[in-house]
Amino acid sequence: MSSAVSTRTPTGVLELAVEQVLASVRPQALGDPVVGARRAEESLRDALRDAGPVDDNIALQHALACAEAACEHLKYVEIQEARTLLTAARGQLVLAHEGV
Repeated sequence: MSSAVSTRTPTGVLELAVEQVLASVRPQALGDPVVGARRAEESLRDALRDAGPVDDNIALQHALACAEAACEHLKYVEIQEARTLLTAARGQLVLAHEGV
């Protein structure tokens, strides 16, 4: 993530969390998948709370929806599904920065 991106904005908060969670659920990073998924879910839920209300940025709303859905998959240790949704969230965050 670029150091120019502020983590105080909803986009920045979510972007940082998505990148961290994606890194934490890589197969190489997961020791115990259940424990790893629970930690990742907790971290992502915290970021969703910290992101706060969003403005009329549709891409950011889509990113939040993807992240929320990823949380549900992490809850059931569905790592691959969560990674797919987090990757989609990351793509939407790129668009959110552009104001799409």
